[in-house]
Amino acid sequence: MKRWWMRLFAFIVILFLSWSLAGANDKNSRGHSFNLVIREGLGSISVGDMNTTLKSINSIFDGVRSYHPERCVGEITEIPANYVDWEVELQWAIGSGFIVGVAISGPLRFHDRSFLTYTIVDYAGTQTENRTYDSKINVSMPIKLNVYRSFSIHPQLNLSINGGLGYYRARLRQSFTNELRLPLDSHDIEINDFDVSGRRIGVHCGGGLEYKFNDRFFLLVEGQFNFSRVKHFSGMGSMSYQVFDEQGNFDGSYDESFEGILYHYIGEDFSVGIPREKLVVSESPPILGFDFPSDVREAFLDLRGFALRFGLKIRLF
Repeated sequence: MKRWWMRLFAFIVILFLSWSLAGANDKNSRGHSFNLVIREGLGSISVGDMNTTLKSINSIFDGVRSYHPERCVGEITEIPANYVDWEVELQWAIGSGFIVGVAISGPLRFHDRSFLTYTIVDYAGTQTENRTYDSKINVSMPIKLNVYRSFSIHPQLNLSINGGLGYYRARLRQSFTNELRLPLDSHDIEINDFDVSGRRIGVHCGGGLEYKFNDRFFLLVEGQFNFSRVKHFSGMGSMSYQVFDEQGNFDGSYDESFEGILYHYIGEDFSVGIPREKLVVSESPPILGFDFPSDVREAFLDLRGFALRFGLKIRLF
């Protein structure tokens, strides 16, 4: 059994026991009611393979930076993982301190573009590589099913715990451009892109406080942990290679596109000769290749993280 299912099962057992105890001790609990909740706050995610790959690409130049800093200018940076969060939820108070809610959260957008110039000096002369990575992560508005258990700790203050499921649809895009200028001043441009999508049902849990202004309005402060990962992505990949002569005239090209699954693996970087993490779209696992692939698996997006939200709960009827 997967860990998140174990967490969900344990949470359901705790809620069931709490409900049973509450039902035995609270025969005069009020009837069912509906609430509208509006929240806003800040959160972060772990990102996963896209960031570990960018970090790995940047790290293979650490030796060059240490001994020949003038030969490596710029840095390949990770995608910022923080976001501004909002959520709207319709809740049904079913009695004994239990609430069931259906929520829609705001879409998540993460983007980073970074550059690095690497100068290669060897017996054939001096050449330069201009590497550009443009990475994007889009997560459509998650739909969540939540269960809450509320405890009164003061006439105007309640403590609540919650847990539930979320449905996530994600899209990963990345474009890598490498402009190689050769010793005789001819240059090549290589472009590698992928555009893939995936979906997943994940688990979350959290807790918070609610302050009662009156019978209709409540102020909320909540924290929520997300344990979700999207583990399967499929879509398109493409590769383009263009050649230009010493005068900058176009001298030929090669283009290829393909469909498949997004894989993560360890392979040798052709320029530096050091193994690093790589992402590639392929119909089958890339177990053979000139870069000596190893540790091949499907790539994932790690949505695990924490969000802190402030909100207003309005009792409708």
